[in-house]
Amino acid sequence: LRIVGRVRWGYETGPGASGDARVEERPDGRRQVVVTVDAPVPDGTYREVWLLAEDLSGLVSLGVLDGTEGRFDVPDGLDLAEFPVVDVSEEHFDGDPSHSGDSVVRGPLDV
Repeated sequence: LRIVGRVRWGYETGPGASGDARVEERPDGRRQVVVTVDAPVPDGTYREVWLLAEDLSGLVSLGVLDGTEGRFDVPDGLDLAEFPVVDVSEEHFDGDPSHSGDSVVRGPLDV
């Protein structure tokens, strides 16, 4: 196991939000984003983890963050240089799979 990137959250919309993220690479080449976010989750919402293009022109959902920490597989073939920003959004149970536009934390990968 080796750490191939780290995130220092640089963008906050939630008061008092803290935590970090890192990308781990397994010996078999599988990569995972490990996210920690310490911030209250408002009733009727959930958190989703994304990789974003630096200019926000594209995004890839990695999954739902249940609790304060989660591990998310990076899809095979995804170039982290093209999606170098980790984002955790606050989502509503509205059936809309797109990013809500409400980021709790966001930061660039330092690789």
